Amino acid sequence: MCYCHSPLRYAWEIDYLKNLKFSPRAFSNLVAYPIARWLKEWDRRAARKVNLFMANSEFIAEKIKSYYGRDAVVVYPPVDTELFYPELQSGRKEYYLMVGRLLYYKGFDLGIAAFNQLQKLLKIVGRGPELPKLKKLVKSPLIEFIESAGDDELRLLYSNAKALIFPQIEDFGLVAAEAQACGTPVIAFAKGGAREIVLDKKTGIFFTEQTPEKIVEAVRNFEYLTPDRRAIARSALRFSKEVFRTNILKTLAKYGFTF
Repeated sequence: MCYCHSPLRYAWEIDYLKNLKFSPRAFSNLVAYPIARWLKEWDRRAARKVNLFMANSEFIAEKIKSYYGRDAVVVYPPVDTELFYPELQSGRKEYYLMVGRLLYYKGFDLGIAAFNQLQKLLKIVGRGPELPKLKKLVKSPLIEFIESAGDDELRLLYSNAKALIFPQIEDFGLVAAEAQACGTPVIAFAKGGAREIVLDKKTGIFFTEQTPEKIVEAVRNFEYLTPDRRAIARSALRFSKEVFRTNILKTLAKYGFTF
């Protein structure tokens, strides 16, 4: 059995190499692409040995079907709902939040550009290779970087944010699910795993283009909504550890695995 978070990125999605500091164009053309072609064939052969694929989202199940020609059962990954739950502070500030490893594809630059225009408070939690570049993009004094946060601090940051800004395409989107477990709405790009986490106009809203302008528009539209934070937290319980364990065991039993 294979529980798959993503097919091998360096084979199938070579743009992921942009995360590496040593991947200039010449390196990609002369070395990376030929290696990726070899890796695809190796990866296909390995996939044939799997009896049962489980995917962490419908988005990844579609990739497994496309790349390997195999069907996959979707079992969403677990959120620690004993750690991430609503914890509102009195007198909380009206800020928006972005959380995650600071990598190019996660769209922190889009969030910064949007909030430079909006002139609203944005807190960015995380570290990564894009940090120096991102700091140079900041023009608003209302944008703050928090390079590290413990679990308890992160729960408070999630719980007391107006909304999480989520402009990237993720295989699932654990950050979005954690935010929802804390009762926090998510303003997300309408592609990837976010479409399976966010219920539009109920637990958040979507925007349809990865541009600062669409994020600005989405934030302004969001501020007309009155999200029910308790309902959002209840919705996220479908991603709890207990549900994950139950679904894994049921799926294994259904397909004849003994343990």
